[in-house]
Amino acid sequence: MANYAQPPRREPFEPALRRPLKWSVSDNSFDDKDINPKSLSVFVPIESIQDLTNHLMALMDDPSKRKRSGVWDFEKKEEVEVEGVYLNAKGKCGDYGDFGNINPKKTVTDLPF
Repeated sequence: MANYAQPPRREPFEPALRRPLKWSVSDNSFDDKDINPKSLSVFVPIESIQDLTNHLMALMDDPSKRKRSGVWDFEKKEEVEVEGVYLNAKGKCGDYGDFGNINPKKTVTDLPF
């Protein structure tokens, strides 16, 4: 009989937010659609705003979560490198654009609900 290795056990997923955020990318319907053809919308449930704030603060306090990236400086009109954290999300393609949820895993330092 073959001896198959067992996959590592995963910790149960504990969300950082009471309700996940919802995001979508669609065609930009505003005046600047020739410059910015796409528009990103993020919906944050009221009951998750404090949780999101706590989660972002916990990420900020964890040096292992900090990364460097370029962001646009509107005064200088150039990209500048800053330190920050990422909120990652998974999504799908739909008839009206891309969409998905942001449902981060609670970090060790997140405050409980």
